[in-house]
Amino acid sequence: MQTEAFFTDIREVIIREIGLARQSIHVAVAWFTDGVIFAELLKRQRAGIQVSLCITRDDKDINFQPKGLPFAQLEEVGGRFWVIENRLMHHKFCILDGRDVVTGSYNWTNKAARSNEENLVLTTGDPELAHSFLREFRRLTGQEQQTSGDPTVQRVMKRLGVIQALLALEDAEDLPKHIERIEAESISDSRLTAILAALRAHRYAEATTLLQAFVAAYSQVRIWEDPLVSALQLEIRMLEAEMLALEADRSEGYRLLMAFELWHQRELGGLLQEVLGLRRDVARYNRQESQYSESEYQRAKERYDQQARAREQAQEVQSHTFTLDDTGRRLLKKMHREAIQLCHPDRVAPEYQSAATPVFHQVQNAYERQDLAELQVHLVSLRRGIFTIATTALTSVEVLRARRDALASKHAEILHDLTHLRGSEAFALAQADEEVKGEYLTTNRAALETEREKLVLLYNKLSEPVENG
Repeated sequence: MQTEAFFTDIREVIIREIGLARQSIHVAVAWFTDGVIFAELLKRQRAGIQVSLCITRDDKDINFQPKGLPFAQLEEVGGRFWVIENRLMHHKFCILDGRDVVTGSYNWTNKAARSNEENLVLTTGDPELAHSFLREFRRLTGQEQQTSGDPTVQRVMKRLGVIQALLALEDAEDLPKHIERIEAESISDSRLTAILAALRAHRYAEATTLLQAFVAAYSQVRIWEDPLVSALQLEIRMLEAEMLALEADRSEGYRLLMAFELWHQRELGGLLQEVLGLRRDVARYNRQESQYSESEYQRAKERYDQQARAREQAQEVQSHTFTLDDTGRRLLKKMHREAIQLCHPDRVAPEYQSAATPVFHQVQNAYERQDLAELQVHLVSLRRGIFTIATTALTSVEVLRARRDALASKHAEILHDLTHLRGSEAFALAQADEEVKGEYLTTNRAALETEREKLVLLYNKLSEPVENG
């Protein structure tokens, strides 16, 4: 599973993911006016990919303007289309092949593509999350949920039992036949899709784990379930996915800022410290003149001491920071995203949070120092399942609400930090190309050198012995 957040070029991300679908596309989006995305949906339906679309009809009737999108064409080419009219359907999500989910604030409109500040979260390889969204899609569109008493489900369960026995006997010869027969059944369940995909790819250990979870889920007998439970579970999964994506982006931002600080100290740190030292020395000669001059001296001294510590710290960090090429940085980023999903203190079960917190900080530290080897050691350990992820299985509404609210608070905190970070001048420079950084370096070095010359002259003048008249 991997989760990523996007704040720019969102339309391109949506089109790319739609183009990658090979089996099914389910879209529930409040407002849909973007003809480019709609054309891509039509293209995928014509290619044999089942497209299902659900939109809203509100008081403004945004989706059905005179020159709006020709939604009827989707049904004409074999797709499915629903309109929610009696209430505001405010969702913005898309499920691809029963395993990948696209969600976020982004409505599929021309305005969102041109001028809005929006976000999009893409989670790939998470059949459980996809199943939660598919369940919500079926609820919205009034489609019946299949249960363990359904004859189709019973046939599939029996055939899965045969597959499980074949895997236990290490006999894969007859697997393709059973896979094809299951695919012929009309069960729309992302977890089943993931099982069949793993079997076809010969990932039998993964298939066995998914199969056992699927059988257990359908074997549960539930007399009544509060509808709020499902809604809260979906909110929690969405918040978890978005929070982890934002956390990864915040970590990358801090890593970029640290790299910029190391570069800045390496290129200008010595000169800056020299200038600050001269400011301090000049202020020391003036400190006797007034209370204001004494304050100026203390500020100058503090600023010099801060820079001295910052430079020393940068040199220490630099000695423990690794240099990676583009391929190495991409691998580092991918490993980091997986690792934080397995040890984030806000995601693991409560009894593991105190143990997960230091591991999470170690993972973050290895990421910032670009230490691939250390990060890999942590990831190998985490993949063994040393921490149990907090479950959103059936529980009380009160417990789910408390977890939802805690995640929402953490989500808002990370988003605020990320917004502040992205808006800083240092972050803009950290992301700039070599030409912009070169101009910054030339301009600031020249300014510091000019100030140094002036301060040297002033300091020499102040330190000259006073002649008696």
